[in-house]
Amino acid sequence: MTRTVWLASYPKSGNTWFRIFLCNLFYPEQAPIDLNKMPLSTIIASTRVLFDRELGVASTLLSHDEIEALRPEAHRMAARSSREPLFFRKAHDAYTYLPSGKPVMGDQNDACALYFMRHPCDVAVSAAYHWGCTIDESVERLLSPNLILSHPENGVHAQLPQRQLTWAQHVISWMQAPLQKHLMRYESMVQEPLVTFRSALQFLSLEYDDDAILKALEASRFERLQDQEQKQRFQETHRNAGSFFRSGRVGEGVKVIRPELAEGLLAEWEAVEKALLNIQGATNEYVE
Repeated sequence: MTRTVWLASYPKSGNTWFRIFLCNLFYPEQAPIDLNKMPLSTIIASTRVLFDRELGVASTLLSHDEIEALRPEAHRMAARSSREPLFFRKAHDAYTYLPSGKPVMGDQNDACALYFMRHPCDVAVSAAYHWGCTIDESVERLLSPNLILSHPENGVHAQLPQRQLTWAQHVISWMQAPLQKHLMRYESMVQEPLVTFRSALQFLSLEYDDDAILKALEASRFERLQDQEQKQRFQETHRNAGSFFRSGRVGEGVKVIRPELAEGLLAEWEAVEKALLNIQGATNEYVE
């Protein structure tokens, strides 16, 4: 039985780095992998083409609410089409529910999740370059409960609309989701890569020794990704961005965001840390 593994995060939080790591780990003969020809399919949950193909309906003819109502079935059908026991899928949606109470992204019966969390100040700076907007505008988006990526009001996109909520609400929505999940802190991915990436593989019951993990990490090193991108534009780079792998540094955000704007993001961070303590104590599904 195929199980969906959501590689979920707010944008610019590390899940693309982890996807590249998985490719280099699973296909060492191709390492370092070509960024535009990843051998492991991790097609994003919001892709319009897959939705249309699985359901046999043109999503452009549907409203946002109609699309959301059909997405759980589209996810299940896509998983059934996979030949692998683990069906990895990138996701930037918050974990939300339909009016019926059914979760848009599925539940424990058919999915689990790795959730990638990065400090919101660093996310805001990275996202500003990615979206091609000012840092002030990026901060405003992270604090908006109504943000929708690929919003239908802006015309037809290759991706379906994705509800984001605020940054804190996005994190908490996944941490409270009724499925098995494992939290990946971006800061730990940078500072303790072997321990952090190994823990994710253990959560997925994937057995690789430290030597294989270290080799995949070296093939996925940020500087190496930057070098690759200089030679060939990464196809996932936003049309408004100069590059995808811009910095990757920890702690950059608080140094460049105006203090009065950073206050809102720091409050979001504190709210999440408090919520995680409660969630961690209330369920055995949450893994640090």
